[in-house]
Amino acid sequence: MPVDIQKQKGGSYRVSTPGGVKAKHTTKTKAKRQERLLNAVEHGWKPTGAPARDAIRKRVMKKY
Repeated sequence: MPVDIQKQKGGSYRVSTPGGVKAKHTTKTKAKRQERLLNAVEHGWKPTGAPARDAIRKRVMKKY
């Protein structure tokens, strides 16, 4: 999935993929970060560590 970063008026950036726009009016640094994140997810990366575990726990707790 190719990620496209386009510069908009006013110095902001837009991140898009063939599936749609992922971010609008973001900074160049944040756009590059999101590009790397989207590429990692596309290639099989799954989040691990405390933030991911906490998110899973919250989802499980909502069910009960």
